[in-house]
Amino acid sequence: MENSPMPAYPHCVVVLVTQRAIESMLESSGQGFYRDTHPWVVAAQLFAQAQAEQSHMPILFASVSDGQAAAYSHWSMISKIDVLSLTSNRWESRCEFGELHAVNPIWQDIDSVMHKTSAEQILREQVEGIRTLRMPLQENQIHPYAICETPAFVLTERQPTA
Repeated sequence: MENSPMPAYPHCVVVLVTQRAIESMLESSGQGFYRDTHPWVVAAQLFAQAQAEQSHMPILFASVSDGQAAAYSHWSMISKIDVLSLTSNRWESRCEFGELHAVNPIWQDIDSVMHKTSAEQILREQVEGIRTLRMPLQENQIHPYAICETPAFVLTERQPTA
């Protein structure tokens, strides 16, 4: 087994939770799962792609407390995404993740993370040298989740996984 950790996938999932939910996760084991009634079909597809490329896909938790603006508080690496159809119009998505890591205060603003850029835009950037326009994430674009570019703070602060 190699000592070097798998690289982070270039895309991540961003969710908005309450500060109480973050505190609950930290009090338990610092890891856990996130459940949503929206089908995370695209997130599950990207997670499968990350696994096929032997990469870890990050999840970022933005939280809101006491009427403050939402801010990133923690991040982790996703270990599993299940999308279940409960009935013809009811879904449940379950995202399991590992140990939570605190986000450095300089990266806590929601707009410090960019929306996922289209494959065509990335190809043009690589092949044609055209600079791709990056769109910062806004709080109202997170629900039920957002797919974004993995931010630099995950790539540089990422610790090896066991």
